[in-house]
Amino acid sequence: MGINLFKFTKISWKLTILYASIFSLVLILLNALVLYGIKLFLINQTIQKVNFTCDTIADSIKGSPGEKMSLDDPELIREVEFDPTINIRIANSEGVVVNSLNNFKWSAIQFTSEASSIRKIKENGLHIIVKNKEVLSDGKVTAYIQVAGNMEKEYLFLKILFIFMAGADLAGIAISLIVGYLISRRMLFPIDRITKAAQSISINNLDRRIEVSQTDDELSRLARTFNEMIDRLKLSFEKQNQFVSDASHELRTPISVIQGYIGLIDRWGKEDRNVLQESINAIKNETSGMTELIEKLLFLARGDSGYQKLQKSEFSLNELIDEVGRESRLISQEHSIQYGADEEISLFADRKMLKQMLRALIDNSIKFTPANGAIDIRAYKNKNTIMINIKDTGIGIPQEDINRIFNRFYRVDKARAKETGGSGLGLSIVKWIADAHNAKIKAESIVGEGTSITVEFPAK
Repeated sequence: MGINLFKFTKISWKLTILYASIFSLVLILLNALVLYGIKLFLINQTIQKVNFTCDTIADSIKGSPGEKMSLDDPELIREVEFDPTINIRIANSEGVVVNSLNNFKWSAIQFTSEASSIRKIKENGLHIIVKNKEVLSDGKVTAYIQVAGNMEKEYLFLKILFIFMAGADLAGIAISLIVGYLISRRMLFPIDRITKAAQSISINNLDRRIEVSQTDDELSRLARTFNEMIDRLKLSFEKQNQFVSDASHELRTPISVIQGYIGLIDRWGKEDRNVLQESINAIKNETSGMTELIEKLLFLARGDSGYQKLQKSEFSLNELIDEVGRESRLISQEHSIQYGADEEISLFADRKMLKQMLRALIDNSIKFTPANGAIDIRAYKNKNTIMINIKDTGIGIPQEDINRIFNRFYRVDKARAKETGGSGLGLSIVKWIADAHNAKIKAESIVGEGTSITVEFPAK
C-alpha cells in the first residue's frame, strides 16, 4: 500500500522524502555512533578506576614486611571511602570478609568463582563493574579483593544525552522535510512551467514557447529541447497540411473530369457512340493519372513512416546506366540521349530504387527539353565519391525556384502542368531516394539553356 501510494506522489514530495530519509539515516547513525562511543568511554573510565583501586589495595597488602597492612586495616579503603560509586570487600584466604566499604546496595558475587576477573553486572536498574583479584604470597592465596564500581550516574547521563539526541534527530528530520520540500519545489518550478506550456499547446496553437533561463543546466536544456521539438512538430504539421491540401487539389481535378464525363455519358453517351468513346478515353486517362499519383503518394508515405526499406547490394553502375539509357532512347526517339561512364564503377545501393530515381530525372528532362534537344547521362568517380549527372538542353529553371524543385507538389510552370502531365512528386521521390542512400543532390540551371542535376554517393 505504501509503495503504491509513493508511486502516485508528486516528484517534489518524492525528492523531499528521499533526501529527508537519507539525511535522517545519516543523522541517526552519526548520533548512535557518538552515543555508543561515549558509552564505551565511560565504561572504560569506570574499569580503569576499579582496576586502579583494586591494584592499590593489593599493593598495600603485599607491601614490604615493615609496610604491610592487615586485611582489616581501615586505611586500606580510606582513599575511596567518600566515593559513592565504589564498593569494596576484602576477604582472608578462607573467603571470610574482614574489611568492606558499602556505598550502594547490590548482591555481591563469590570471590572464588570469579577470581582475578572483570565483569559487568546489571542488577535492580544498576550497571556495575566488578573486579575480583587474588593476592598471592609465596604462591599461596593470602587475600581476596572485590571492587565494584556503580555506573548509575554515567548511565543517567547517557539516558539524558539519548533524549537530547533523539529530540535533535526529530528536529533535524522536520527541518529537512520542510527545507527539502521548499528547495525541491523551487528546483522543479521550471518543470511546472514546461507542463503548463505543454498543456496549452495543441495542433491549432503551436506558437507558444517556454521561456529558457540563461543558466546552462539540465532544466534549461530540457526547455530548449522542448521548444525545438515544438518547432519540428509545427513544421511537420505545416508540411502535412500543405501535403493534404496539395493532394486534395491534385485529386479534385481528375475526379471532377470523371464526374463530368459520367454525366455526359448519362445524358447523351447511351445513344451517341462518339460521345461514349470520348468519355471512356478521358476517364481512362484521368484514372491512369490518379493511379500514378496515388502510387507516388504511397511511396512517400511509406518513406516518411519508415516502412520503405532499402535492399542494398553491390552492382555495376555501368550496366545500370546502359540499361536506363537504352530504355530512354526507346521512350523518346525525338531527343539525342547520350549515356555512359568514364570507368568501371561498382556501387553498393538499392539497384531498383536507383533505377527509379534515374528514370524520374530523365523523364523530367524529356518533358522540359524541346524536340531535337540533348540529354546526357554520365557516371564518374571523384575522389571518395561516385557521381551521377543528368544534363539537358531544356527550358531551364529560374534561380528563385531552383531550391524548391524537390518540394512535394511544387512545379515551376504550373500553366504547363496539365500539358506535361506532371504531379510535382517525381523530384520529391528522387530526393527521398538520395537521402536514403546518404547521397547529396544538387541542381544547376540557366533559363533557356538547360538544367544539370548531380547526385553524389559516398564510395563506401
